Amino acid sequence: MCHRLVEKFQERLHHPSTQQTLVSTDRKFKTCVYFTNWAVYDKKHFPSHLPLRYYTHIFYAFITIDPESGNVKFTDKWCDLELPEESLIPDETVHGSLQQLYQMKKLNRTLKVIMSVGGWGTSHLFEAIVADEQKLQNFVESSVGFIEEYGFDGVDIDWEYPKNSREGQRFVDLLRSMRERLPPRYSLTVAAPAGIDNIKHLDIPEMDQYLSFWNLMCYDFAGQGWSQNTAFHSNLFGNNGDNDMNVADVVQIYLSKGVVPSKLILGCPMYGRIFHGVNSCKIGDSFQRQQNSDSSDIINYNEIGCFPEQYFDLRKVGAYAYDTKSKRLVTYDNEQSAKIKGNFVKSKALGGGMWWDSSGDRVTSSNPSPDSLVTNFVDQLGGVTQLDQNENCLLYPKSKYLKSLRS
Repeated sequence: MCHRLVEKFQERLHHPSTQQTLVSTDRKFKTCVYFTNWAVYDKKHFPSHLPLRYYTHIFYAFITIDPESGNVKFTDKWCDLELPEESLIPDETVHGSLQQLYQMKKLNRTLKVIMSVGGWGTSHLFEAIVADEQKLQNFVESSVGFIEEYGFDGVDIDWEYPKNSREGQRFVDLLRSMRERLPPRYSLTVAAPAGIDNIKHLDIPEMDQYLSFWNLMCYDFAGQGWSQNTAFHSNLFGNNGDNDMNVADVVQIYLSKGVVPSKLILGCPMYGRIFHGVNSCKIGDSFQRQQNSDSSDIINYNEIGCFPEQYFDLRKVGAYAYDTKSKRLVTYDNEQSAKIKGNFVKSKALGGGMWWDSSGDRVTSSNPSPDSLVTNFVDQLGGVTQLDQNENCLLYPKSKYLKSLRS
């Protein structure tokens, strides 16, 4: 079934109306995933569960900012630095997720670990540092210090979102300051918005000259808390059932601003968006808005099997499922979505794929599932041999935290 879907999609890509935009390339692809430090509690999900062969970049979420000084700091110091976990390397003991990730870099020299700063609900922290020159300097210097102490390969800025053009210009200033201070071997990236109301405040050409690549957050197009109708939240094409947002159009916006395709990383969800009070399994139908919309509106991809009715829209490239008893409808990416999006990335010569977040996939370090999103995506790119082969950094001579792990 999946092969037939991909073949049909390939025919669509080679239609005369789209063929002129396709680029052939032998370039290697990036596969990036966000690992959240809170997943060790509610999901019992640890860095060692990640399939090393299939990822080139792990984004560690999140590092936060002290609004008084501008310095970066941990959100969960025990998890990050002290959490005991079984070592992946014999005769070594690890303390904290960051030591485990450093070990994983030893085992896979093409795996890079990036510190992601910010996240949803932290816009005020970025506003504080970009408005104060000393705080901005402290932010930059402390970020470099974190890299050198805890073994990161770069910095990812997740500012959601600059709310006007003035803050957009200050975002450029932040990136310029960071890039000038970061040694060339370390990457600088951003988690980039998909909504035009947020994109319009960004000076994309100016930002682009300082960035290694862009992580496009091509998800949350629709949801229980803000949509009027049930809808796909990460559809590749067309109207999603509630609005006109889709992945292909988001990619085109960034391309139209002058970003080269190879610097655009296509973000995909490893979770679904649930709509409650739905009377039929139909995209674009009404639902009952809940008073307190919270985490019950989100479900991991690896938990969606509990929905008995599952469907796929090939035209828009979106999966959805329905539970008659609970009257819940969920929209998400499945293995078919992953294959088709992988083919889209390859055909458009984009830089690769990104996922939020790692706890949601149907995969373990030793047992990839046939339904895994990342493995199906990578297979469509041509397999793991087509992934970025640039090596990570293992030398952090100033680090006290990593000292016990050095061989």
